[in-house]
Amino acid sequence: MFNVRVNNFGTSSISNFSMKFANGYTVSLAMGDGIYSNGDREDGFTSVEVAAWDADGEWIKLSDNDDVIGWQSPEEVLAIMNKVAAM
Repeated sequence: MFNVRVNNFGTSSISNFSMKFANGYTVSLAMGDGIYSNGDREDGFTSVEVAAWDADGEWIKLSDNDDVIGWQSPEEVLAIMNKVAAM
């Protein structure tokens, strides 16, 4: 399942994309104003903020310190998605 949301808060805008895998786990990508990402909607993003949760809605720790990690490159996002899909 794919979900895409574009949220506009006044002059700032945030986009969010999430993907739910067959195992019930979900990975969410966020980008935009106030998000740990680089780029913009017009020119594209070079990095995004990533979060994931299990089938019960419990957050998955993606780093030693956090369950949400920022400034992830496309290659890092792919690695996270593959890891979560295989859990």
